[in-house]
Amino acid sequence: MPFPFLSDYDARARPKPNTFYPPKTSPTLIRLLRLGIRRSIRRKLDVTEIEISDADLDTLRRLKGQRVMLTPSHSGGFEPHIVMYLSKLLDDIYNFIAAIELFEQAPINSWLMPRLGVYSVIRGAIDRPSLSMTRKLLTDAERWLVVFPEGQTIWQNSTLVPFQQGVFQLAFKAYEDARKADNAAHLYCVPMAIKYVYLRDMHDDIDASLATLEHALAIDARAADDDHATPLSRYARLRRIAEAVVIANEKSHGVTPAEGASMNDRIQGLKEFAIARLEQQLDITPPARATLLDRIRTLFNAVDRVVADDPAQSPYEHALAEERQQVARTFYDDLWRVLQFVAIYDGYVGESMTVERFMDVLCLLEKEVLKRRHVWGPRKALVRVGEPVDLRDRFDAYTNDKRATASDVTMQIETAVRTMLDDLSQGAAMVRDA
Repeated sequence: MPFPFLSDYDARARPKPNTFYPPKTSPTLIRLLRLGIRRSIRRKLDVTEIEISDADLDTLRRLKGQRVMLTPSHSGGFEPHIVMYLSKLLDDIYNFIAAIELFEQAPINSWLMPRLGVYSVIRGAIDRPSLSMTRKLLTDAERWLVVFPEGQTIWQNSTLVPFQQGVFQLAFKAYEDARKADNAAHLYCVPMAIKYVYLRDMHDDIDASLATLEHALAIDARAADDDHATPLSRYARLRRIAEAVVIANEKSHGVTPAEGASMNDRIQGLKEFAIARLEQQLDITPPARATLLDRIRTLFNAVDRVVADDPAQSPYEHALAEERQQVARTFYDDLWRVLQFVAIYDGYVGESMTVERFMDVLCLLEKEVLKRRHVWGPRKALVRVGEPVDLRDRFDAYTNDKRATASDVTMQIETAVRTMLDDLSQGAAMVRDA
């Protein structure tokens, strides 16, 4: 059975401005499609097991009938599918918020996804219809709402992107609305961590991927010395591959690293260069404290506006608009490349050389060099549920200082998810030397 959001969307499919897909939830259709969700997860994600403790399931069951916003981690890329499976275990139906790109990936998506309880958001933009829908759904409390506060998946299973404070500011606004009808109302924000682990020895897959990347980059897998060439360790080979990708991009962009610059400095320099160049071309001045992710989202929105704009006052103006749009479309690939590597840093594998981290980096490198997204398996999805945070308990503080309280709750939920992810990493299999 088709689950359109069970596959990686086309990174170049961007939304049309002023488009919104509201939820048109069909319980009958959802229950029908959920009959095949485990099969779809196995086939598309190679996740053959999903583990959640009875205690965590009980935590969720105790909240049934309450106003709830689930806030799972989203660093692996497939978390909506795991949460939908949990909704089946709990015999419940949730609403989800998803990037508008997914709705426009295929014609069926814009019809099917809203009927599965999913509605759209243009990430990084002030999407007023989506914000209003989120506030309404939380206030009405007809169904739980699933929101991914990271706002972006980066395909690093052990990395958590800083949560967006706006998610929890909106939750507080919805709670204010709910209190007008019921002064004793609750709104629970529930932290959830989802991590994937491999169920078999992955060293042969690691070796195959390293060899494929080395061939594509014309790298010798051996280290030469005066007498003979000796095999490099797997980690040394991975570093050489990553360095070759960095060097190739430096050459392509005409970037000369400072003498003695570390790999981290060079990676950061490439990100900054690519973003700054696009900002200059689009005449954008970023705020002083804007993060790389914020700047990338702003750039996406700017390109979207150019691509969709067509004054059409005259044939000549239409022709000029088409020229601008053709140039703007060329920016998308660079933006997605920077976005994909925004959280990459030298040492992600070295600081904890687990099989999962090694495979995360290989996945990103294959996507960059070979233009394919490789999903290895079989895997198990580990799910943990943290202590729910009731906004009722924080409402007095919120009334006194809205921004600071929303920031505190954001950090509390983010820390809970990060801690659970770290706990799930304990005892992970380590990569051996070749």
